[in-house]
Amino acid sequence: MVVKLILAFFLLALSCGVNGQDNVGAGHALRFDGVDDYISLGNIYDDLKLPLTISAWIFLDPGGLGTIFSSQESSTLYSGFHFYVIHNAMIIEYGDGLGPYFSPDYRRGKEGSVENIFGRWVQVTAIMRGASDMDLYLNGVDIGGTYIGNSQFPMESSVPLDTAKIGYRSSTGVTYHFQGIMDELRIWNRSLSEDEIREQMCRKLSGNEPGLIGYWDFDGTNVLTDRSPNHFDGQVKGNPIRVYSGAPIGNKSVLLYTNDWKAKVLTLQEGLDKVRVANITGNPNGLHAYEVTGFPSQAGGLNSSAVSKPYFGIFAASTEVGNFFDVRYTYEDSAVCKVFTRSDNSTPFWNENPSMVTRVFERSELIKELSDTTLKIDLGPDEAPCTFSNPRIVMPLKDTTGFEFLWQDGSTGSSYLVSDFGTYWLIVNDGCNRATDTLTIYRVGVDNLSIPNVFTPNGDSLNQFFEIDQRMAGSLLVICNRWGDEVYRSASYHNDWDGADLPAGVYFYRLVGGHCIDEKRGTLSIVR
Repeated sequence: MVVKLILAFFLLALSCGVNGQDNVGAGHALRFDGVDDYISLGNIYDDLKLPLTISAWIFLDPGGLGTIFSSQESSTLYSGFHFYVIHNAMIIEYGDGLGPYFSPDYRRGKEGSVENIFGRWVQVTAIMRGASDMDLYLNGVDIGGTYIGNSQFPMESSVPLDTAKIGYRSSTGVTYHFQGIMDELRIWNRSLSEDEIREQMCRKLSGNEPGLIGYWDFDGTNVLTDRSPNHFDGQVKGNPIRVYSGAPIGNKSVLLYTNDWKAKVLTLQEGLDKVRVANITGNPNGLHAYEVTGFPSQAGGLNSSAVSKPYFGIFAASTEVGNFFDVRYTYEDSAVCKVFTRSDNSTPFWNENPSMVTRVFERSELIKELSDTTLKIDLGPDEAPCTFSNPRIVMPLKDTTGFEFLWQDGSTGSSYLVSDFGTYWLIVNDGCNRATDTLTIYRVGVDNLSIPNVFTPNGDSLNQFFEIDQRMAGSLLVICNRWGDEVYRSASYHNDWDGADLPAGVYFYRLVGGHCIDEKRGTLSIVR
């Protein structure tokens, strides 16, 4: 018992996804131990008559028995009905209230053979219309079967002291419990058609469907809520464990059943989201695609700020192995950035896949990731240093997880050593967005500076001023005569000296300044 409680706590702890809702999709289910776990519904269905339909999703433990429902328990006369699964058969059976269970003369039912139903989720449905008019369905497929018991009288349900139970029945003094996980138990007071059985298999009900007289989705805790108009809520007995359900359940579903899967395609579209199932191999009886409108309850491995609801599921209705299919997820008719998948709602973690998921085995759930912001990178402003004496590492993103990098030289690291003049570019891709940026470090040209060695300040407007290269504008200018005496000085020269009253002759200049330009010296002749 301690082990079971620890396991339940661990599963719930793992499932705490940011933004997740606790009971979206399949929500929760109950795991019964096969020993003393069951649900007591009290004295209900005393007026129940045929026809009726009962269905449930079950996950039987290997070797476990599967008593799903009993409408009348504890009576000495067999009345009401039992629905259960044994190792190789599914059985629906009712009593006529005229004698004990151990005598076949007072009961009537149908038994159908089943295979490969242990350790996997399957949907079971039984329909009773009359003593010789019953059907058994496994995953939406009529499995046939043989009638058992001899009674031809109608079912008797009016036994006031008897109670209905989920996961429990008794026969000739022996009790049989359910061992495994159960979810989505539904009872109607009418006969569902085959199309109705298939159509409602993989989706939640509203609770107000015509003829629905019992609907337990197992999402409650201490009280198992009946979401049908009857509100036959149940009391949990023993210690069944509340777990996340792996049943393939959504809010909307589409389906395809066929004997020939060649070139068959199943598509489910909701708004701008679309999943397309194709390349079906193997021999499934049917294929279901379902949509879950909420954010998944268990969100391990998902970026809650980037992934977006809804999510989708695919279920191959078959008990045979070897069924595979491909799934393509598109948004606005284009492949989505990333697709994350898991097998079912009981799995706490999602794995990243491309938008085309190939060779999926039997079932899968998918959710898309779309970026809601534009990816931006910045290598910094362009530069024009005088010298390159300080190599440095450029790293545009602090968190590089999930990004791909491509630099101008073909390297793919998240950082780059800039060690010389030149142009550097980078492309970053996160699977959803693409961003680029360029950094240029210019080599400043200081050659071929225009500094005249003669000018003619004679008042004719030609060569009237000592005009130096504009790249040295604002420099310190000092003029000396041939004896070394300073005859002119400007701390910020802007081509405005006309020689003043200096006589014609040869002079010496010194220029200090200009971006990245060394001090310049030379001779200068004034010609008048």
